Amino acid sequence: MAETESSPGSMVVGRLTDLAPWEAGLILSLRAWMEGPAGQAEVWNGFARSFGGAEGRVEMHRFETLLVTLCENARRPLVRHGGGCACIGVDEALFCTLVREAAGGDLAEAAAIAGLLVKAGQAGPVADLAAQVGRAMQRMTWHDPADPDILPESSGRVLH
Repeated sequence: MAETESSPGSMVVGRLTDLAPWEAGLILSLRAWMEGPAGQAEVWNGFARSFGGAEGRVEMHRFETLLVTLCENARRPLVRHGGGCACIGVDEALFCTLVREAAGGDLAEAAAIAGLLVKAGQAGPVADLAAQVGRAMQRMTWHDPADPDILPESSGRVLH
């Protein structure tokens, strides 16, 4: 774990409680999805609960496509904290900022941020996907506000 904690992208830069609820939900969804099938099912349930089956599948597909694109084109392996950790790492903060800027309509800024995570040729497509995902995550929070004091447990923690 010491090697992971000192790797680029792992430095703690904030706490989930410092974020808007939809942004904290975005980071928690990222963590859950990256843990594997059980976490991905948890994320799917959140989309289905908020949007229903058909629209939930569309929004989940966008979320998955964004994460797969990020992981396949990452400049280096992305680092995340464990699902139950209240800290935010650098890579998670970049991901959140990318999605926030894109959802807010500033695709040029989002592409610049994406360029810190992925190869330059993928920055624009990542920003476009991030805009769709961000708007969906904002809508999910409106439909299903989460209790910010409750964090899902994680059996495969990466950090903390």
